[in-house]
Amino acid sequence: MRTEESIESTQSDSKTPELQKLEAIHERHQNAAWRKNVERLEELRRSFSKQQSEVFSSELRDKIRTTIKADRSRDLRGPGMRYNSLIAAQEAGVDLLALKGIHDQAYQKIGRFVKNNDRFLAHETIVGSTTDIISQPPPIIWIPLPDPDKEKLFYPPFGGSWDRFEQNQASGDGAIVANNSYLDETARLGSKLVARNHDASDVDLICAYRETGYLVRFKTLRTGILQVKADLSALICRHNISTDDEWGWSDFHATTRGRLVLAVFWNWEDVDPANEVSDQWFVAGLDCSGDGESFPGESVQAVPGERRIINLFTSMAFPANQKVWVYVGLSDQIWAFLNDVSIDISIDSAWLLNSLAIRSI
Repeated sequence: MRTEESIESTQSDSKTPELQKLEAIHERHQNAAWRKNVERLEELRRSFSKQQSEVFSSELRDKIRTTIKADRSRDLRGPGMRYNSLIAAQEAGVDLLALKGIHDQAYQKIGRFVKNNDRFLAHETIVGSTTDIISQPPPIIWIPLPDPDKEKLFYPPFGGSWDRFEQNQASGDGAIVANNSYLDETARLGSKLVARNHDASDVDLICAYRETGYLVRFKTLRTGILQVKADLSALICRHNISTDDEWGWSDFHATTRGRLVLAVFWNWEDVDPANEVSDQWFVAGLDCSGDGESFPGESVQAVPGERRIINLFTSMAFPANQKVWVYVGLSDQIWAFLNDVSIDISIDSAWLLNSLAIRSI
């Protein structure tokens, strides 16, 4: 995390030991939280693979796959590989109802893991408002005392920038090709995440995540929660999920998502925020599942130049006359749970943070 004071001292020199220590502490905390979630998914992956093998052994799966792929006599107008593999499994005595139950139960659990995170709260969202007060600077009005009902506006360059978190995980032949930040310490934020697995085994997992943002210094004028309006314009916002059914017996679940995060710190030295909330649907992303034979491909989630104004509210109150650091960042993440499905999955999302408007209410 970088502040006004630290930016000047670190532009030409390497990061100060104090800043390095703080970022290291934060990284350990975030790694612990990330690792806990990934371990839950990894345990689910192992459990799913074990239960599936008990009903439908890997040897039998390989035999059916090889036989069907080697069959050159099939009528192209007739049943496809998926149907033929189901018939072959049934003829081999596989309990298809039990197998379907295992799959359904696993993907229900996956959905709970990779969708909404219960520690965040979604609040009112305003998209493309042209009449909002943040659309233009307010007129200069001379008053003897600060108006507690008035928003304080912040424009670039902001008080500090923070490439807050980065993490990757891929099993089997999966690979995280890119995990790059668009943060440039002026007003740009976002990330480019690219991952693939072109030879998924029985069950493979892909996870990638990055969060970037900016901080400003704010003094509360009354006791209450904070309302933060973030005004952003899209530079590029493309999400992609492309899949290929490797053979007739397969399924997958893949998700892309972009969250706008609000965090409030008592002091810039604090690594853990006093309060943190987010808008879960800032970029809705893609949520796909099935046999891998159909997929959305590339989706433009916001056209270049599109403006979005997001309202976020803290879930705790702050006392009057308290100086705090307010952080707003963009969190991009991709997840994929693969069962014999090849995948290319990516997010390319860069935004300009035009301004922040903050007040106590």
